[in-house]
Amino acid sequence: MNNTPSIAHEFYKVREEWARIEKLKHWSLAVWVAGYQDIDIIDKFIETESLAIGVFDDIFFRFETTYKGNPVLFEEELWQEYRSWFEKTPQPSKQDVIGALKNDGILSPDFEPQFHVNSGFTGLIREMLRLKHNLEGYEATHFCLYFPPAKANRFLLGDWLNRTLKKELPSQIRLITIDYAANRKIFVSNYEKVVELTPQLNMLAAINNEMDKGGGRTDAVSPESRLTKQIRVVMDSILKNNKDLTLRESRKMIGLAKETQNPSTLVSSLLVASQAHYNIKDHEPSEQYAEEAIIKAEALMNDGDAAGFHCWKACMMLKGALLSAKRKWEKAIAVYDALAEKALSHGDIFFTMEGHRISGHLYYLRGRMQPAFEQSLLALVAGSYLSREMMRQSTFLHAAYLAHFIGEKIKPQDELKILEDQLQDWVGEDWKELISSSELEKSTTKPRSRFMPPVSF
Repeated sequence: MNNTPSIAHEFYKVREEWARIEKLKHWSLAVWVAGYQDIDIIDKFIETESLAIGVFDDIFFRFETTYKGNPVLFEEELWQEYRSWFEKTPQPSKQDVIGALKNDGILSPDFEPQFHVNSGFTGLIREMLRLKHNLEGYEATHFCLYFPPAKANRFLLGDWLNRTLKKELPSQIRLITIDYAANRKIFVSNYEKVVELTPQLNMLAAINNEMDKGGGRTDAVSPESRLTKQIRVVMDSILKNNKDLTLRESRKMIGLAKETQNPSTLVSSLLVASQAHYNIKDHEPSEQYAEEAIIKAEALMNDGDAAGFHCWKACMMLKGALLSAKRKWEKAIAVYDALAEKALSHGDIFFTMEGHRISGHLYYLRGRMQPAFEQSLLALVAGSYLSREMMRQSTFLHAAYLAHFIGEKIKPQDELKILEDQLQDWVGEDWKELISSSELEKSTTKPRSRFMPPVSF
């Protein structure tokens, strides 16, 4: 067994796992099943294969379009993304696959896409097959269409993949995505068309080894160097779910942070300790560390240190979640209200929105519809300063769902119509489809029994 894994070693494990299924004939969808810490290296492997340095014969295409719960809209946006690959730009992207194929002499320079054909996924597949037929020497290869994994609070591809595999995909087209091993969300009924890849990786150890190499062993005795390593020890202790171990290692970390005599470093270390205990549901020390970090972060803010506000808002989010877990609703609401007010004074649009949004969510859980509605509206007003794309892909949609959900219950139709018109102006004509997803409903108005809001950093 290799006791000192490296990132390169883990990368080759990923490559070997792909080699295992590459030549299989039956599959149309490959799902990488991986831990959170392993997602990045799998993503980098696929990115490498989309470049000229890739070692496999198949040609990989990465689609950045995110699925927002509407399959028709998603397929149309995929088509538009494909079209964008052919647009002339002063500085072509390094991921310009089409340009690279032409430069390498694989694709005829005279090839031109045909955008007058049907759009959507059907048109996309038809055009990609026409592209493939114009490649020299690639008749036996596949086009692999990669869809990166969804981020937190995003819709997942499972439903769309099921719909797509029920149709007959051309054998030359294959789909790839990643699912989280600890929280599987992609289940496809057409099993004979699916392969799963489950590389046994040890990325935490590999990253630690790389950090040890780059951290400069000659400086291993300085408080800063020892603190860096101790932070990793604290985070690793979470996996063992041992409260005494995490408490002991957190205390060592705080002691080292104090040795640095850097107030910002101490606040950051207190935040790490609070988060570590929160993750293993050890709430008392988590709350104590968060309280201490908040006091010290406020002192930094008063001294004009920009790092103070960043740590303060993270600790406030954590403190609010801890109070919610203990059913101390009014205190939790006060925390999120204070967060929104301070974030506004610092020009932080997102956390102004989040403070009001979670406050509204907690009011809703308490059955207090009017303040829940008002806080949701304040969240929408704050979030309206985000770009439309950010609004469509963030927790802005959760605030919109709750405001509209409550508005239908307590507001007359003419007032509700004003809200609906505003949502259309902010989000787009498809606002109703975006907020009508069952996933959004579950996370906004059908919370888990513990009622613990997510902690966002």
